[in-house]
Amino acid sequence: MASIGKNIIENLTTAMYENSYTVYREYIQNSADSIDKAIAEGVLLKDDAIIDIHIEYNKRKVSIYDNAKGISVENFNRILTDIADSEKDRTKEKGFRGIGRLAGVAYCDKLIFKSSYKGEDVESVMEWDGVKLREILNDVNQHPSASELVDSITHAYTKTAEKDSHYFEVVMQNVIDESDDLLSEHDVIEYLKAVAPIPFANSFYFSSKIREFCKEENLRIDEYNIQVNGNPLYKYYGTRIYDGGNKIVDEISDLEFRKFVNKDGKLIAWMWFGVIKFVGAIHSTNKMRCLRLRKENIQIGNEETLGRFFKEPRGNSYFVGEIYAIDSELIPNARRDYFNLNSAYKDFENAIKPVLYTELYKLYHYANDVKKIYQRQDELIQQEKEYNDKINSGGFVNEEKQKEAKKELEAAREKVQKDKRTLELRQKDAESSEILNRVFTEIETTYKPTEDSLDGKRTSENKDDRKNKKYLTQSLSKYGRKEQKLISRIYEIIIAMLPKDMADMVVTKIQEELNK
Repeated sequence: MASIGKNIIENLTTAMYENSYTVYREYIQNSADSIDKAIAEGVLLKDDAIIDIHIEYNKRKVSIYDNAKGISVENFNRILTDIADSEKDRTKEKGFRGIGRLAGVAYCDKLIFKSSYKGEDVESVMEWDGVKLREILNDVNQHPSASELVDSITHAYTKTAEKDSHYFEVVMQNVIDESDDLLSEHDVIEYLKAVAPIPFANSFYFSSKIREFCKEENLRIDEYNIQVNGNPLYKYYGTRIYDGGNKIVDEISDLEFRKFVNKDGKLIAWMWFGVIKFVGAIHSTNKMRCLRLRKENIQIGNEETLGRFFKEPRGNSYFVGEIYAIDSELIPNARRDYFNLNSAYKDFENAIKPVLYTELYKLYHYANDVKKIYQRQDELIQQEKEYNDKINSGGFVNEEKQKEAKKELEAAREKVQKDKRTLELRQKDAESSEILNRVFTEIETTYKPTEDSLDGKRTSENKDDRKNKKYLTQSLSKYGRKEQKLISRIYEIIIAMLPKDMADMVVTKIQEELNK
């Protein structure tokens, strides 16, 4: 007869998850399943449902409470001690393996489950001894089976409760020092805003467009009232994109939607993403940058999960949005960092890759091409102005430097002239695509120089200009010609050795000092 040893319990706790925050996700998804059942059975109204998380740092205590069905006293002990033997439907429910409830025991000294079932005047309680668990796991001389280990660290009992009460609560007592992050209210909220099945904030006014799309396509997004220490949680999404500080560098102007079907034409996933200018990778301080993958509105993996489907590694960081997997056969794996490997996941990858790898790649490259054309126009205007100012003020070091600047200016003019044809082609592309038209318009509004600047008068040299030309050192009238030539030579060396901005600054400073 096969025997399953104690180490399986360790594998299902600390070794299962990438970080301690996942205990919140595990207990939330169990609460969400219970709320769904309570609503379906008429035990609870949707508007009354709540998942309430309390974090007490000073007491080193965490509790996760829901007011759903609870578990009957008859089934309580069996359900909570059956490991990896869940009765849930994996194609419909969020938590179904029967291992998530173990998540918390590795991070605290005592894990307590409490529940009351509607119509029963009993509160069922089960305590898991985390200290004893770790002692047995670390003792090489103790070799209990997994079931013997569970029996030795659990203790169940009942208490009196109100007959109409119905709830389930998880309490982690004496959270261990190594898991101090579980007690950081700020960090837990940050994690849950990305991962948990919560609504969009009202301030993200494009959420109404997402709801309209779902209504038209008969889709739904599972959303729950989840609170941390009394603070309701909402997803991070907003309309503004920041540069890493407080400067707004872009803004969502609209949303685009895509539907993904398998080879039989069945809808298996859908996506929304924000229409922005797509002119650069979004800084990581924007918490919800990148397309995120979700199932039942719980995040799968992290912001990097969909990156491998883009043509370039940086591609996903140009976007804000979500892909919702809806096919019942797209089943999250035990770590919930991707799907189980089956035919459905292959259909999913085949469906999303043309959009992510090709369409979105072309979109942000199109945006960059248009932006660079307008930037080169602006740079030419500045270059023309700088050249003209130096001609008029005798700002060139010598004739050679003036000729070099003129040559660079002509090359820039030629490039801008060639850009005109490219811009015409990009405009034609915009005329045939609604999203390209919106992107083109946004970039044109932001980056295109004014017509007055583009049509600015160029300085042309005539014979009198060349005859009366004056260079920088010629304004140093108290120095003789030999000294002026020497100073000019020093300026040339400075210009050759230093970056342009620094060289200009040094030459200007020397010139000011010599003119005193």
